[in-house]
Amino acid sequence: MNAEIIALIGLALVFAIASLRNIHMGALALVAAFIIGIGVVGESLDDVLGGFPVDALIILLGITYLFGIARETGTIDWLVDRSIGLIGHRVALLPWGLWLIATGVACLGTSHAAFAVVPIAMSLAHTHRINSTLMGIAMSSAIVGGALAPTSINGITVMTVAQTAGIPYNPALMFALSVGINALVVLVAFFLFGGRELIRRSRGVKGGADASPTGGLGPTGSVGTGAGATATLLRTDVDTAVELKKLTGMQIMVMAAIVLLVGGFFTLTQLDVDVNLGVVALTIAVVIALVDPGVGRRALNRVDWNTILLLGGIITYVGVLTRLGAIDQLGEAARSVNEPLIAALVICVIAGLVSAFASTIGILGALIPLAVPLLLVGGGLEMTGFIYALAISASLVDCAPFGTTGATIVASTVEQDRPRVYRNLTIWGLSMVIVGPVVTIATMVVPFMLLG
Repeated sequence: MNAEIIALIGLALVFAIASLRNIHMGALALVAAFIIGIGVVGESLDDVLGGFPVDALIILLGITYLFGIARETGTIDWLVDRSIGLIGHRVALLPWGLWLIATGVACLGTSHAAFAVVPIAMSLAHTHRINSTLMGIAMSSAIVGGALAPTSINGITVMTVAQTAGIPYNPALMFALSVGINALVVLVAFFLFGGRELIRRSRGVKGGADASPTGGLGPTGSVGTGAGATATLLRTDVDTAVELKKLTGMQIMVMAAIVLLVGGFFTLTQLDVDVNLGVVALTIAVVIALVDPGVGRRALNRVDWNTILLLGGIITYVGVLTRLGAIDQLGEAARSVNEPLIAALVICVIAGLVSAFASTIGILGALIPLAVPLLLVGGGLEMTGFIYALAISASLVDCAPFGTTGATIVASTVEQDRPRVYRNLTIWGLSMVIVGPVVTIATMVVPFMLLG
């Protein structure tokens, strides 16, 4: 048995053991990376640790620390109360409104900037009794949908790789297809995770379970408990004027910091300054902590170290797979399939599977060139939307909590909901490994082949 097969089996064992024995998957994956990388592949410890995703973890640390300060200072609570006054009974519009906002932010330079919207969205979901899984999928769909805009890093990368390979590519069409498919994803999630109940509540349904002062868990959502949750329920479901408290000086500083985070990051990326969103967020958070050290210390308890370890372990192991050449062998196997349509489907599935655990940009950069033989004259897929299908298939899985996007969503979810959201996003994200390629190939490739 060669090293590539052993490494792939090792990845499967990580998932199986973590699920059956309830061991932290990130810690298990990190240990497996050392065993396979050093013991089987013969890499040095430095090589194995070189795959540790420091950039992604800094993003998680900086974002969750800054928004931990926002929660500790009551800024998030103020924004929640303000949203209640603006939304009224129209809670069904909240996931869609935040999806539009995050999509717009993700278009501008880098999709990671939209991570700043995620903690607010997840807090609002909890307060408004919107299923956290629904809001998480909406946020993921916004981030990956906007990421393929021609003004965003992912979109620019796909366009550059396609043009370098001599493949016809329309960036505006890519963006339109990306947003359209992700809107469809949100629509499906909306009705699967409590959308009908939100519509009923938006139409002013009062009394019964909706207005119950104890709230309780509905069939698809969760709700906070205690006096704060009771007050939220009364504000949401009864025509009661919301009296907003005045912002404190610290809250004004935090809100200005959030605006600075988004605006400053956009400016730096437009100036081609190589900067990590987490570095910007962490810098701002430390400055605020200098003003009020007590808030800074308490906010550290809101950093989701569990998710950071999960992301670090999984991506480090996938790095071993990549350097070993297992990913390249999977791509070559797809190209050896005689039927072009089956080969296209296999490549999209591989893109989705690997992207769930690693860099979407990285896998697209590797697989688009591998797909070139399929797109040349006589390859069977000439002048089709295969590149669009490949890019979207690789991005739809990003809600899985093994990547930066999904991990950020889980880390931003209220603590009592994290296990449920983690489980649901895992199932949803991994299902997209198959569903995404099937839908995109059926809508963007098959019609061209039939017309041809």
